[in-house]
Amino acid sequence: MPQTHFDQGPHLFEGRKARLTINTAWLIKLRWVAAFGQLITIATVMFVFGVEVHWQPLAIIILLTSSSNLLLSYRFQVLRNRDLTSLAPWESLLFGVMLLDLGFLTAMLFFTGGISNPFSVFYLVNLALAATVLTPRNTGILAIVTVGCIALLLIARNQISLLGSWHVIDLENSGIPLHILLDGTSIALVTCAMVIVYFTTRLNVELQRKEASLRVNEIKQARSEKLEALGTLAAGAAHELSTPLATIAVVAKEVQRGLDMGDFPAEIKEDIGLIRSELDRCRAILDQMSTDAGQATGEPIVQITAQKLLEEVVQRIETQHRDRVALKLTAADEQINVPRHLLAQAIRGLIKNAIDATPANESIELSADVVDQDVAITVRDHGTGMPPDILARIGEPFFTTKEPGSGTGLGVFLAKNVVEKLDGEVRIESVPREGTTVTLLIPRSTSENNAKTAKKSVRDT
Repeated sequence: MPQTHFDQGPHLFEGRKARLTINTAWLIKLRWVAAFGQLITIATVMFVFGVEVHWQPLAIIILLTSSSNLLLSYRFQVLRNRDLTSLAPWESLLFGVMLLDLGFLTAMLFFTGGISNPFSVFYLVNLALAATVLTPRNTGILAIVTVGCIALLLIARNQISLLGSWHVIDLENSGIPLHILLDGTSIALVTCAMVIVYFTTRLNVELQRKEASLRVNEIKQARSEKLEALGTLAAGAAHELSTPLATIAVVAKEVQRGLDMGDFPAEIKEDIGLIRSELDRCRAILDQMSTDAGQATGEPIVQITAQKLLEEVVQRIETQHRDRVALKLTAADEQINVPRHLLAQAIRGLIKNAIDATPANESIELSADVVDQDVAITVRDHGTGMPPDILARIGEPFFTTKEPGSGTGLGVFLAKNVVEKLDGEVRIESVPREGTTVTLLIPRSTSENNAKTAKKSVRDT
């Protein structure tokens, strides 16, 4: 079967694949319900209403339905786990299954009264499901085949030489009381309505959830790409500005040296000294921008324990602030696969933010715990906290609550950039006048993700 128009474009492809996954899962469930319902219906007709039916061929049809559903379940698992480049095989599978169900329904009606059987209304169920599950082209084909099956049942009501002894027993002339036929019609209509409403409603709910999840992922991906572009811009700007600033610093130093050798006013010498100190400050800011923007994202991923990582973080904190960091290692021996130096730099940036926001007499808590399948590295301060409107913007590049010149607004951005590329998560909680807690959730090292991350760097993910 040729590729359908749903395969055109990556977003349409993924959306159609998600719909096929949901549709197939629900179709499998509905076919099990149908097989069970057919058994109940046959038993009710035979033992409750006392109507004689040819149960042997009906039992064979139910057995074939159940067997084909087992094969469909197996094939569904194979297709769902395979990296498909075309959805045509999947669509063909569903089309074949629904054609098979149409044949099973027609065969059952043939042995139970044909088109006069109240349950012939289930042709509508089959078509309604086809309109939801199949492509428009395949739905049209199924509708034409359905018309052919109905015509075949109508023809089989009459004794035709071409059919030999094969003909449908008309329920109207079979001696079954009218009230039983009316009861059967009512049950068939109610069941048909319930199946259509239940299946389409649940299917629409699942599709809405899936589409909402896809939209959220698209927004996250777009945001990540935007932040990476801004980070690259920051690193590039820092690199380009460092050269002229270095030249200015050299010239300023020579001017200051000349001034020191001559008899010039002290104010001029102080101004030149101020120029040099401000240049040094600018260069420090640019160096921080280069690091915070993730310039070292090509660092290889290594396996390290939470204890070694956090000890490295604490050792490189400025000496005057090191004693303020209270280290707690519940998950000291847990292994994680990370870019060691880059992640350590990101955590130090979070600790620096916590120190700046916390009074001098308060400590900063740095801990490592196990949360489900992740190692949770937490930085908790007891500072001023943040209101919800500020908290919502934390993580945006160049957004900072510090005084101008005191920060670049890239610390949290770097932490998010590094952790999210490790399939982790950054959570930030803050209460005004109580403090802020930043938690980095990093997947624990296992034999499975060791094989995946051994060949990757943060840049490749």
